[in-house]
Amino acid sequence: MATNIKVLLFEDTVETRAEVLKALRKHLKRYGSVIPFESSRLTETDTGKERMYEARLKDILTRAPYDGGTLIVVDQNLAKSDDFKGLSVSAVAAVSKTLAIPICEYARLPHADDYEWRRRWEEGHIVLDFTDLDELARLAAVAARGFAEIAARLRRVMRDGDNNSLATILAAVLGKKGYSGKIALYGVGEKRLSDIPARTQQAEQEKQRMMTTFLGYWLWSSLLRYPGLLVNEVAAASYLNIETADFRKPRVQEVFKKALYRGPFADFKRPQWWRGTLDDIVSHENCANGLELVRKKVGMRISRSKCSVDPSKPAGYYCIISHKPVGLENSKGGLSWFPRGADLTRISDPMLEEYGPWFGA
Repeated sequence: MATNIKVLLFEDTVETRAEVLKALRKHLKRYGSVIPFESSRLTETDTGKERMYEARLKDILTRAPYDGGTLIVVDQNLAKSDDFKGLSVSAVAAVSKTLAIPICEYARLPHADDYEWRRRWEEGHIVLDFTDLDELARLAAVAARGFAEIAARLRRVMRDGDNNSLATILAAVLGKKGYSGKIALYGVGEKRLSDIPARTQQAEQEKQRMMTTFLGYWLWSSLLRYPGLLVNEVAAASYLNIETADFRKPRVQEVFKKALYRGPFADFKRPQWWRGTLDDIVSHENCANGLELVRKKVGMRISRSKCSVDPSKPAGYYCIISHKPVGLENSKGGLSWFPRGADLTRISDPMLEEYGPWFGA
């Protein structure tokens, strides 16, 4: 596991900061530290305090104890910050981009289900959804470990001069060099793909930080979010034609254990599987689908996956809004904001009718 992780916490409410700080330290264990941003303890000259917030933050985050941060975790509302009245997450995000430090944003309000929609529009950082502050800290720890792991793997990968594209580099980081073509499909329409190559003349250390940050955002916000190359629990069950509740059973999970994703950002509470390896497991046993394989292997009653819109129809796909299995006939895929490689990602007809005007479908 990656070590020397440093998380920088921006939370302007004292009580909440203490709770998140304690939870973060618990989830990071001995592998990292958490440094809270406490403006009242900063040493700045009067002239320094007159500068723009971005300039002040940039200076502060390059000095001890904040220098060398692995991840910034920031509350969406920082209006109560001492000596930084009216500080916004935008200012922190701007500095994180300049310094190439990954950033995770969170908010207690509005409701998490509503706030989740912002992810589609956010560029350059991660938005965490959570049910309580302990879960927030757990997810932030998953993110911090993931970025640290990418940084460690990237140093090894970059020694190989054959890595001449971002998709090839990410494939190597994930230990799946044969998947570079499929990973490249997740880059179609991603403006940020052009950011890194244009800066290859910069100092090697800075370049490594920028690459780590970019690849982490790409992996978290695209490959791991939109089922296609990788599939979450519901999407995997739907694809294999297994009822989600049955797919969660330990004996069923054991059948597909080899396909479990174990790379950066792997989360035991939100597992993912390599779709290609799922296919290999099924085909190796000469079965038509996962349902047939499990019934053959497990010897217990296993139900098929049903479309959440019309249970009389098979599923096979995943609704990105409802997070439920959905069938081809009762959903729409290929929306402009879906990565091209996310061919299992769709929106069910009821969700499309409700939200379509909002996102221009």
